[in-house]
Amino acid sequence: MTITATSPATAGANQALNINEASKACGLSPSVLRIWELRYGWPNPRRRANGYRAYTAHQVQELKRVAQLVKTGTSISQMIIDGLPRFPADNSIPQLPRGLPRTKALPRSRDARICETQDAVIEALDTRNAPAAQERLQRAVWSLRPADEPAAALVPMLCGVAEARANGRPFAEEPALLTAVRTRAQQILRMMKQSPSALQVVAVGDELSHVAAQLAALILNQRCVLASYAPVKPASGAWIAVGEGDASGAAGHITVFGGEGQMAIADLLDATKLLPWSKAKH
Repeated sequence: MTITATSPATAGANQALNINEASKACGLSPSVLRIWELRYGWPNPRRRANGYRAYTAHQVQELKRVAQLVKTGTSISQMIIDGLPRFPADNSIPQLPRGLPRTKALPRSRDARICETQDAVIEALDTRNAPAAQERLQRAVWSLRPADEPAAALVPMLCGVAEARANGRPFAEEPALLTAVRTRAQQILRMMKQSPSALQVVAVGDELSHVAAQLAALILNQRCVLASYAPVKPASGAWIAVGEGDASGAAGHITVFGGEGQMAIADLLDATKLLPWSKAKH
């Protein structure tokens, strides 16, 4: 949420308020501020050394505006999904994309249990409730087979994080969400037989690309393609690139949502869409 705001009278430009002071300044109870932070990840005040919340003047001003809109009947969840509404005269900032339509368009399974988890993960991310998304991913560990977890939780989580970032609305909890996907993909991979001569799945990009590469390696192995994650390009052997970076020399290129000459990571869930390199000798 990016707006130009003047500081409230109770706080200077560089003064941080605790939750009780912020509550009095914006007219919302401390419990409401805690619930919104837990459920929607907003507002996201920094923490002092003693663990107490510290709200900036800018955050208090945003809270005051939201409080006015809530009192007139506007849904807080919809405001956070769409971005903080602006007053009619405030046209200085372009409107950012809303929601997660590409994540919602992920392929659907015929298995009702997989669909239920997928819907829950996507709904949590769509409403900016990162803790709920993590909870559903954890629940999938004991409620679903490992073979079902990528379609049900891991791919939706990765796609939702990537789309939110692309929309200019990255999650404050993005590192934790990516770590959750990476950790579970690694755990399932360790359960599977690995081959030193496997196809190398190389990350070309930032942390999101590395998590995507590990998830891609997992899905390929589940589709009977011997593959292993590689943080850098191998000196020899077949390899595929995963991410938005340079894929020159790769036998294939996978990105989160695909594109010209690229596969989407969700395409790997469908064995009929695997590229020719999936049958190559390694």
